Amino acid sequence: MFKPYVMLNKITDLEVSDLKEMNITTIMTDLDNTLLPWNSNDYDLTLRKWLNQMNAADIEVMIVSNNSYERVEKAVVDLPVSIVARAVKPLPFVIMHHLQMEHISPSSVLFVGDQVMTDVLAGNMSGLKTVLVKPLVKTDAKKTRVNRFFERPILHFIQKHDTNMYWKDSLNDRD
Repeated sequence: MFKPYVMLNKITDLEVSDLKEMNITTIMTDLDNTLLPWNSNDYDLTLRKWLNQMNAADIEVMIVSNNSYERVEKAVVDLPVSIVARAVKPLPFVIMHHLQMEHISPSSVLFVGDQVMTDVLAGNMSGLKTVLVKPLVKTDAKKTRVNRFFERPILHFIQKHDTNMYWKDSLNDRD
């Protein structure tokens, strides 16, 4: 349940051609430390360019956050994304309900996040392919530090038992 499909350095390593090959139409992504730093609403032009590429390719990027709608909206106000707030990750119920309400097939969704204990677990329990990315900044909010403490040995165990679990630059960088 804690093992991601793939580990990427950053979300912008996802390329349209790879996603199309996998029949991915929706990227569900965490907000804090995945799309934007947890302690800032600033983003670089690489993210804007990547989101525009996804939008042009008809791949919806959907923020799935445990934060309030207002907090998420404030952070991504001018970005081409949709929002699923108060997702109660790692529980899968809000994610599964949203997919059902929007008539989105789980097989067409990629779930991206920086935490094994919330994002990967939530995506896997929802029946989605999951991508673990490196956190954008090295610090974490207090509530996240506990997860990171437990995450380290889990990730170490996964990497020890699967030689394909290492940080990659693209989805095609698989053994």
